Amino acid sequence: MKRIHIFMTNDDGYDAPGIKALALAVSDYARVTVVAPDRQRSSCSSGLTLRQFLSCREEMGYGEHIRVFSVGGMPADCCKLALDGILAHDMPDLIVSGANDGFNIGSDCLYSGTVAGAMEGCMNSIPSIAVSVEHTEDLSFFHKAAAFSSQLIYKLFVLGHARGIYNLNIPADAEFSAKNVRITRLGLQIYKNVIKKITDNEGNPGYWIGGEPVFAEEPADTDSYWIRQGKITLTPITWDMTDRNLLDKTSKIISHSVD
Repeated sequence: MKRIHIFMTNDDGYDAPGIKALALAVSDYARVTVVAPDRQRSSCSSGLTLRQFLSCREEMGYGEHIRVFSVGGMPADCCKLALDGILAHDMPDLIVSGANDGFNIGSDCLYSGTVAGAMEGCMNSIPSIAVSVEHTEDLSFFHKAAAFSSQLIYKLFVLGHARGIYNLNIPADAEFSAKNVRITRLGLQIYKNVIKKITDNEGNPGYWIGGEPVFAEEPADTDSYWIRQGKITLTPITWDMTDRNLLDKTSKIISHSVD
């Protein structure tokens, strides 16, 4: 069997356990090129490093059939550098972003560098998937989740020839079986902002921004609902943020106001 070519990135950094475990898992049927940030870049969304130096270094591979590059930028930088630079003459068949340490459900997707990495695939007509797992101190969970994700990726993209972009989330207590996967839409996933006034090591005043999830009731067809039931969620997503329900209404309002 000819190996497919998978390009991988993340926002936790090239040496994070999630991307290592998933790269090793998919290398059973793919040759893998990892181009990922050289350090933690969580919640950077689709941020880019423009008009300044961007470092790139080839690192020790995780195993056979895996090449690894670290980049001094964001996941979106890594994707652009890979697809129009490193892999310009060896384009991947699939983009896999993750596995992220922590869920990316609902509105998380607006802020997630992991999801942004997968979104870059649609700009190049390459099918893509973002993979995120619940945060846990149990490193063995990354390997179990990676093995299941690898099987799902193979079934979805290699056997099923799926196109588009997908967002996969796996809770720590999930049963790893196809019957436990729910195909969902994105939920809302509200957060309460936590703003702390602090000083740095030199005594300069500043702030620390964080957030606490608000567990509001969600519709039963959403990822945020099913994650809380211990189910694995798979959501087809797109970069198109158009609210089609408002197109005609807005057109009528504007036309009426002009007349």
